[in-house]
Amino acid sequence: MPRVTEQYIQRRRREILDAARQCFARDGFHATTMDDVIEAAGLSPSVVYRWFRGKDELVLETVRDTIQGIADAVDEAAAQDPPPALSEAIEGVLTATLARVSDDGRDLSALAVHIWTEALRTPEIEHLLADLYGRIRTSLADLVRRHQAAGTLPADIDADAAARPLFALLPGFLVQRLLLGPENTKTYAAAIATILRR
Repeated sequence: MPRVTEQYIQRRRREILDAARQCFARDGFHATTMDDVIEAAGLSPSVVYRWFRGKDELVLETVRDTIQGIADAVDEAAAQDPPPALSEAIEGVLTATLARVSDDGRDLSALAVHIWTEALRTPEIEHLLADLYGRIRTSLADLVRRHQAAGTLPADIDADAAARPLFALLPGFLVQRLLLGPENTKTYAAAIATILRR
């Protein structure tokens, strides 16, 4: 029997997670069944269950995968040297956010709302989300501090306090996208930077 490579494992997991994201965004976590995900993935049940033991595990991994990608984008923006302009950093994070809630041109923004709702019901999801969102806020605070050190933001701003409304721009962007239609990330980020400068 040929050895299963790490690349094969990741490709299979990705196929299943992408199918799950589509189903969860469309129908929510509770209305979606494993059969729905199996059908969307186009794989046999034995293959899907080989990588995910059941729906609870699949939900948890979908949440982790979605928010982890956004947290990674914020970490990357905060670590750049010199730090990117706030409008560039926010635009980059919003672009990464859209990438996590899109699939082949399909808008899966509703997945974010289902994740927030599930966090209110399931302690494990709540803790995971709190950890990842806390990490995002910490990185945003680091970005503010780096701008303060560079002289591009006033030194008297409380960086941790500033990170809170900066973080709120991300879910706010998704809510507006869902209810009011697509937003241009560049325009949205530039408007935020203009308000911050004033």
